[in-house]
Formats: sequence, C-alpha cells, structure tokens
Amino acid sequence: MASIDIDSIDIDFCDGPCVCNRSGAPVAARFYLANRLEFEIELAPGYWGRTVKRFLGPWRIEVADRAGRVIVRHGFDLDGRSIGVFLDSSSLGDTLAWLPQVERFARSHPTATVYLSHFWPDLGFTTDCGNIEIVAPDAELPRLYASVKLGYFLGEDMLDRHRSDPRRLPLARIPCDILGIPFEERRPDLKVPSNQRPRAGRHACIAMESTAGCKLWHYPGGWQRVVDHLRGIGLEVVLIQKEPGELDGVVNLSGDRPIQERIAELASCELFIGPASGLAWLAWALARPVVMIGGFSEPFTEFQQGCHRVYDPHGCTGCWNDTRFTFDRSDWDWCPLHRGTERQFECATRIAPERVIASVQRALTANRPRSSGPSGAGALCRLSGGWDPSVLGAIPPGVRAE
Repeated sequence: MASIDIDSIDIDFCDGPCVCNRSGAPVAARFYLANRLEFEIELAPGYWGRTVKRFLGPWRIEVADRAGRVIVRHGFDLDGRSIGVFLDSSSLGDTLAWLPQVERFARSHPTATVYLSHFWPDLGFTTDCGNIEIVAPDAELPRLYASVKLGYFLGEDMLDRHRSDPRRLPLARIPCDILGIPFEERRPDLKVPSNQRPRAGRHACIAMESTAGCKLWHYPGGWQRVVDHLRGIGLEVVLIQKEPGELDGVVNLSGDRPIQERIAELASCELFIGPASGLAWLAWALARPVVMIGGFSEPFTEFQQGCHRVYDPHGCTGCWNDTRFTFDRSDWDWCPLHRGTERQFECATRIAPERVIASVQRALTANRPRSSGPSGAGALCRLSGGWDPSVLGAIPPGVRAE
C-alpha cells in the first residue's frame, strides 16, 4: 500500500476542529477532547469532517490510513499561530463584558496572533496586549489556524458552542467557557478624553429602559421618586437612555446619541441608576458605582464590582437563569410564568422606591472621597439629606471604596 503524504492532510480549528483529506486515499479521522473520543469519521479523498463542538480546548486529532496506522497526530496548539476571535453579539453589555476576557486569553497565548472583531469601533477600547489586532467584522484575514465565535447561544446547538449552559453563568464568564480559560472579572480599558467633562456640578446618570420588558423597573411613579430624592441631595439628574423618556426635573439627553457622549457623561458622574443594560455595563467599565434595579436575573449574572443590586428574592425571580425557559427576544412582554396575570413582572413591581433610594445612599457613601480637612474639594459635610455639593465639590472619576 502506498504511503499517504501527511502534507495532504489539512487540520485546523476554525469554528471547530476540522480535517480535510487532500490525499488520494481514504483516511479515518478521530477527534478527542481531553483524551475522550468525541467524534470519528471516514473521509474519502477530497472530503472533510468537523466535530459539532465549536469551543476551544485540549483537542487532539488522529488521522489513520486504511490499515489503521496513525499517520498524523495533532494537538491544539496556538504557539506561533493565528486565531480569530469574533464577537457574535452586537450588544453593548456583552461587548464590554467580553472584551477584557479576550484580552486575558491573548495574554495566556503570548506567541499567538489574536485577531479580534467586535461591533463597537467608537467605544474607545484600548489594549497594551501586543499580540491582539483589532479588526472590523468584515475584514479580510490571512489564513487562520483557529477561529471561534463568542455569543450567548441558546437552542439546539447550545452545548456545541458552550461547555456549560450559559443561563447558569455570569455574563462575563461566557467567553471564558468558550475560550477555555479560568474566569476573573475584569473591566475593559476605555479611552476617555481627560478634558471632556460635560457639566460643572455633581450629577447622577439614569436610564429607565433596556432591551426587554422583563428588565425594567415597573413600579408606578418609582423613577420620579428617585429623581426627586437625587435633586433633594444636590445632584443634577441626567437621563441618558436611547429611547424617548419624560421625567420632571431631569436633563433629558435621551435619544440616539454617540457612544462617546454617553462615556463623557458617565465618566464624570457620581453614580448610575438603572436596570441591567448596556449603559449599566458602560458605567461599570468606567468604574462608576451602579445601582441596578431588577429581579429578572439572579444577582450573579451581572458584574459584581461596584454593583449595588436592588433585588427582591421573594416572589418570582430569576427567570433569565431558569433552565426551564429560553428567553424570547422577539417578545417584549416575555414573562414565562405570569404573563397576562397580575403577577407579570412582579420581580420588578415588588421593589419599592425606598429600597432604591437606600441603595443610592449606600453607593454615594461608599464612593465618597476621604476628607482633606474642614474645607476644600475633598471635605465632607454631613447633612440629613446627603452631602453638600458646595463643600464636597466634584468627585473625580475612579475614586471609590467598594
């Protein structure tokens, strides 16, 4: 039997381990993950085979000839090779949660070239990781050794793209599950112009809206109560959501505005208040305190650093993380257990304004600067309603005591 030229057997890991047989003889390909056989296939000349598993890991591929002799053994190894990491989600929150995890992945493979694509080029994401090249989603790339998509994949192929059910993972851990690295919460590095402060006084940013009805705070009149409290303690209130919104006494900057404008408002604010949303993740990325209102998800789902979660564990909560249900993004009123009843969205309607206001006060107290004496920008003045802005001055971005 004539020997098979091993150079005619192509192996790559682009969207899953793959073997292409360019030889003139049939071969058998076997795919192992952590020494467990996942898939095997007979490949006629000119045919290819790929495992349905799409995530990265300790893959090993063996190719044997018709006599059963192994002619190729190859283990997944990024040393000196190139990989494409493509964010499949255009969500702002997903992007902010996942970018630093890709950076950690790249640092764990310092000799690899990591081509990273995402849908927010104006976000100002920067990295000093020298082996990352940020490219547009439609960029032409050189031939890659591997590629992987990062997304929140549900449905029939969920456990082909994820090692674990993503509904039971923190959002920021999902790329770690796909890339095969341990999880550690990290903020992305966003470029913020140092001279860009849109207003002179102290202010809070709020957003009432998000991407689904189940995420919103449905307490009647609750938002106006919070706004009135913030103004009562000397804070200007800036509404920064994309959707139209009306509240008395706010600076209304709702609408579709550039992301850098939102970054400027958030980078200099005292805190952000809102439901789980891309803007909440943006505030977190900028190291601002976040008062997050809502119970559609369990508190472990979102970020933990600097998050003051207002959550009522009683009643119906956490449907987002319940593996019995699959979120339907096309259904604004998605509430899998109580839709159309008086209990719809009770995870939010049970949260009273007093609880939100108490969390606001805790967030402001945790973020206050140290006193530098009886006067000056760093001094604190305790009042029954909060801090006196005429004495406290502006809290510099990044000052925090979580």
